[in-house]
Amino acid sequence: MAMKKRWGLILLSVLFFLALAAVISFSQTLKYRSSSRLLIIQDSVNLDAYSISKSNQYLGSLLTEAAYSGSFFELLSTSGSQVDWNYFNGDYKEQIKKWKNTIAVQNIGDTGIIQIEIYHPDRDQARALSAAVNSLMIAKNGLYQNGGDNLKLKIIDQPTLSSWPVRPNLPLNLAAGLAVGLLLGLSYVYYFPVAVSTATTPKININVAVAPARQAPIQPVAPSVSYVPEQHREQNKSFSGNIKNIVG
Repeated sequence: MAMKKRWGLILLSVLFFLALAAVISFSQTLKYRSSSRLLIIQDSVNLDAYSISKSNQYLGSLLTEAAYSGSFFELLSTSGSQVDWNYFNGDYKEQIKKWKNTIAVQNIGDTGIIQIEIYHPDRDQARALSAAVNSLMIAKNGLYQNGGDNLKLKIIDQPTLSSWPVRPNLPLNLAAGLAVGLLLGLSYVYYFPVAVSTATTPKININVAVAPARQAPIQPVAPSVSYVPEQHREQNKSFSGNIKNIVG
C-alpha cells in the first residue's frame, strides 16, 4: 500500500509539470516557419579550394550577423515588399527586438550556404518576409562585405512553409515537463522515504474468566440393606444371649 502511494506521488508530479508545460506553451503566440537557403558564389579564380572555403565561411558569418542588424531591417521595411509592417509596431528598440525574434540565420560551416528561417503567426506573411529577405540579400549584400561584384548569392531552396506552428516547440516543452516531473518525483521518493517504525508492539494479556463446569447434584445414596435369613438371626440372638450370661 505504501509503495502504491509513492508511485502516486511520482505520477502526480509528472502530470503537474506536463500541464504546466502545456499552459506555458499555449499562452505564447503560435508561429509558422518559412525556410530558405542561399549559396555564396565567388568569381575569383586566384584562390584555391581551401582559401575559397575559408572565405565563404567568413563572408557567410558577415552576412549572417548583418541580417539581424537595424540597418538591414530598415532597408527591408522600405523595400516595397508585400509585408504588413504593422506587425513590427513600437519604437525602434522594440522593432529590432521583435525582428531578431522573427528571423534566424545560420551560416553552415565553410560550405558557403546560408540558411534563413522566418517565424510569423501568419503563414502568408512568413512567406512574404522570407522572399523579401532573400531579395535584399541578393541585391544589397555588397553593403556588408568588401568583395564587390566578385561575390554573388543564389537561391538554392525557395521558401518552404511548415504545415503546423513550430513555435513554441510543443513536443520539446512536453518532453521537458515529463523529464522534470519524473526527476523531481523520483528525487522526492528517494530523499524522503517512508519512515518505518521499529518500536516493539506491546503484548496485550487478555484474562478470560472461565466459569466452572456445573456439577450434577449429588443424589443421596440409600443405605444398602443386606438380607439375613431368619435361621441365622436366631443363632445370632442365642449367641448374644450366651455372651451376656457369661459376662453377667
